[in-house]
Amino acid sequence: MGGGFNDDPMWLILGTISYIKESGDFTILDEMVPFDNDMSVARSLFDHLTVSFDHVVNNLGPHGLPLIGRADWNDCLNLNCFSNDPNESFQTTENKMEGTQAESLMIAGLFVVYGRDYTELCLKLDKTEEAARAQKEVDSMISAIKQHGWDGAWFLRAYDYYGRKIGSNENEEGKIFIESNGWCTMAGIGMEEGLCEKALDSVKERIDTEFGIVLNNPAFTKYYIEYGEISSYPAGYKENAGVFCHNNPWIMIGETVLGRGDQAWEYYKKICPSYLEDISELHKTEPYVYAQMVAGKDSFKPGEAKNSWLTGTASWNFYAISQFILGIQPDYDGLKVDPCIPSKWDGFEITRKFRGSTYLIKVENPNHVSKGIKRVLIDGNIYQSKVLPIFNDGKTHHILVELG
Repeated sequence: MGGGFNDDPMWLILGTISYIKESGDFTILDEMVPFDNDMSVARSLFDHLTVSFDHVVNNLGPHGLPLIGRADWNDCLNLNCFSNDPNESFQTTENKMEGTQAESLMIAGLFVVYGRDYTELCLKLDKTEEAARAQKEVDSMISAIKQHGWDGAWFLRAYDYYGRKIGSNENEEGKIFIESNGWCTMAGIGMEEGLCEKALDSVKERIDTEFGIVLNNPAFTKYYIEYGEISSYPAGYKENAGVFCHNNPWIMIGETVLGRGDQAWEYYKKICPSYLEDISELHKTEPYVYAQMVAGKDSFKPGEAKNSWLTGTASWNFYAISQFILGIQPDYDGLKVDPCIPSKWDGFEITRKFRGSTYLIKVENPNHVSKGIKRVLIDGNIYQSKVLPIFNDGKTHHILVELG
């Protein structure tokens, strides 16, 4: 596997902070961790988070957006490889970085989401100077995205080696992509100006299908040497306008950021195995597992799934449904309850074990809203916050949350 995937550093911040919020264990940040398995240059895990944050900051392109490297999460969008042989491995082929202007809007949105998390962690640790520095970089990225990453009705996907737009209405093919519109709306970039709503409306209009959201549209119908492997696949398959199930949850989460629970749930059901029994003869893969991808609307057989048991699809869908649709989120100081559900739901019940206690949570929705909390009761007593306290008492506690 080749290196140089410039989204990689941000995932360390996500993983570490998720562990701390779930466990409350800050001591992990003091653990000494080697670079490249060499303990002679080991530094604390917190220092690794700082290095990860700074990897983006120190690798910006001409628009102030993150350089993509060999690729970002979409390892088939190879903007610096320029391979004359579409059949070779783009994971290890030449990666021409000198003079590149290839920037990723997906990494930009990713950086805002987890840069904020890094900033919050610094504040929890009383590292106020580092928090202020990090916030300044996050704010600069937001400004760069608004100035150079907005295409008028959705977020651009990238700039290529020569500084030309990708994922723009100006392009002949590949006018809109899922990844950047997912992460930039997850980050709430331009929400006050209506950018997130416009972007997700464009996703619905242009890349939503009966079987899920395709990765890009229109599909590529020829090989673009400056785009790499993504344009080497047949139209409607894999990263070339297939329904890539791994990244559909990013749009689901973006919809919950806007408070649109009905749309988030609709997207969730389209790729969830439990809801696909009626099309099992078409879908083909095992009825109890997510597929990596489902053939898109430009394919020979739309709706036919391929490559089950592959990618982080199941974990991302679990993350989307449990923490953003049902809205049960571990936090530093407690268990946050902030659902964004379909308005027709009467409510739901969930059992959540968290830091030594069991939370029996009943959510009622008498006014049939998607989002918004009217009141919270803990063991029959009014509680003035949607962040439930840490009991750590080995007992079971009854939580009533009324939406409204």
